[in-house]
Amino acid sequence: MSVLSRPGGKPVKHGFLYVVCICMILLMVEVSGAADVPVQVTTNQSDQIAAAIDGDRIVWVDGRHGGADIYLYDIAGGTETRITNGTAVALWPDISGDRIVWQDNRSGDPEIRLYDTAAGTEVRLTDAAGGRVMPAIDGDRVVWLDMRAGDAGGIYAMNLTDGTLVRVSSGPVQGNPLVVSPDVSDGTVVWADGSGGNYTVFVSRDGAEPVSLANGSASQGFPAVSGDRVAWSEIRNGSGSLVVHNLTTGEEERVAGSPAGVAAYPDISGDLVVWQDATGQDTDDIYLHDLAAGETRQVTDDDAWQFLPRVSGNRVVWTDNRSGNGDIWLLTLEDAAGYSFGAEQNGENVTVPAASEVDVSLAENPSTGYSWNATVSPGLTIAADRYEQNATPEGVVGVGGIRTWTLVPESPGVFAFSAVYRRPWENVTGTEDRFDLTITAVADLLDVPSG
Repeated sequence: MSVLSRPGGKPVKHGFLYVVCICMILLMVEVSGAADVPVQVTTNQSDQIAAAIDGDRIVWVDGRHGGADIYLYDIAGGTETRITNGTAVALWPDISGDRIVWQDNRSGDPEIRLYDTAAGTEVRLTDAAGGRVMPAIDGDRVVWLDMRAGDAGGIYAMNLTDGTLVRVSSGPVQGNPLVVSPDVSDGTVVWADGSGGNYTVFVSRDGAEPVSLANGSASQGFPAVSGDRVAWSEIRNGSGSLVVHNLTTGEEERVAGSPAGVAAYPDISGDLVVWQDATGQDTDDIYLHDLAAGETRQVTDDDAWQFLPRVSGNRVVWTDNRSGNGDIWLLTLEDAAGYSFGAEQNGENVTVPAASEVDVSLAENPSTGYSWNATVSPGLTIAADRYEQNATPEGVVGVGGIRTWTLVPESPGVFAFSAVYRRPWENVTGTEDRFDLTITAVADLLDVPSG
């Protein structure tokens, strides 16, 4: 029997969602007691589940070889890579930059392993008996739930730079690992603990003692963190909602679930929060809330299961069974602002579709003799270069304006745009103001290889 099936031969689309729904029921019992078009990333007829995303890279659990392997997909290059070789059951991957972590049972008890895509090396991070599960990674920090019996268990964090390992929680942590769901963002670690008979979210910042974010009798679970914001699912008096807590201000925002379901398994990246609307039926959907705009939208709307969403920047991934098996789907949020950049993006790497138009606008005042001298790497075309003077009363001179370039990345790849602000007749000293933008052009995801 495939490890991506449950007894009775039912595929993971049933079994995996069954686990998620049971976790939500546990929470409820304890309390009572348009331009954006989703794209199918995987097309293999076996199950692909539990995706995670960071920038232009997606990882997931893949059953095409009869077991459970970790796969990596590079959006910019349109390439798919098998990370593990089928010698173990590999589950719950997460990714940050070049590093992928996952839960692995090749040595018996579950342990945490890491693969460095840049170095092409795999290392074992844990090796003691008892089981380590549900890893999460951000930069050089990895966290997980240690399920050892006695006083040794709890939430642990490892610094990959110096190898130090510390227990972040004040003691062992109890509860379903999926509900406990530790997460990390820079120096902030969050998790849920059911030790008190009711799940409560805890946070530790920069190694400080854990602080409870409990809210009365509400049951909290599935926490996620991005910067100073923590999101979690909450059940209060039988009613579910999504909560976003600002660790700096202490303010909380609540987003109600749909009338039919509970906001489950949330994830957060910047101003965007996503979650699964868990109904206990076969038709769960993915929702998204923009904290800056105060708007909620339904991402999926069909008679299939969509579950376990993750978000990074302007991209959302989830597991979807509309094709009859579990597949990974991707939504890239596209709007006019998404392809218009300025001084605030200096030094950043932005992602756009190949062949799209990208506007870069910078302040310029030709009356001073200064102007922007722009260069682009091969494959990035300057389709237009225009200057518009700021509005000014008649007769006033010396007024600046805006220089705008329209750029087109002709094919998928990574390109560079640079501009130096200088007088053409003066020698370059290296102290001039400059603007640099890396543009990652996205491949057509419908061409993903399935082998």
